[in-house]
Amino acid sequence: MEVKVFLVSNGKMKNQCYLIYDHQMGILIDPAWDYELINNFLLENQIILKGILLTHSHPDHVNLAPIFAADYGVPVYMSAAEIEAYNFSCLNLVPVQHLEEIVIGDFVINPLVTPGHTLGSTCYQIGSHCFTGDTVFIEGVGECKSIKAAELLFDSIQFFRNYLPKYALIWPGHSFGITTGKDMDYLLSNNLYFQIDQKEMFISFRMRKNRPNPLAFH
Repeated sequence: MEVKVFLVSNGKMKNQCYLIYDHQMGILIDPAWDYELINNFLLENQIILKGILLTHSHPDHVNLAPIFAADYGVPVYMSAAEIEAYNFSCLNLVPVQHLEEIVIGDFVINPLVTPGHTLGSTCYQIGSHCFTGDTVFIEGVGECKSIKAAELLFDSIQFFRNYLPKYALIWPGHSFGITTGKDMDYLLSNNLYFQIDQKEMFISFRMRKNRPNPLAFH
């Protein structure tokens, strides 16, 4: 099983979207901005696209999902909670539930619904890989718009840290300076949010006024 990282941008936003593939079959995660870059890789490597996984509904993570869904006739997966909360729609959309296994070809996918950044944000565990969107970054965690969102994110991070094995490789939607694909053991030692086990302290730190610029992508 291979992971291809696509570094894409619309100028203001810089994203990392992914293709996971094996035996010439692949799944896209959060395809956005650069259709030609992604599609050329599929064509040049003769990879048959079998599905699309969306971590949440923000435009920088779903921008190209309808186009790939139409061009390749594949299903698009998003958490039912996210679809309902934001009235998200897309061609071939399939709602998913927390820990309800998805099988696409030879891929077995475990959706981890981790609200906080959005109400239905979802990470996808595939084998030893976990694609985290804007829930977990190598350097931190996703933006929260309210105290309630930070409360939800705290609970999601506690679940995440206890559920995934230490060898799981983490692939977030953005980078803020550190290479993606680090393992959970690295995050447990280096990501401060994984070291805060008191909810009030977590909320206070996540919502502090002097926090880094959320658009300081690398």
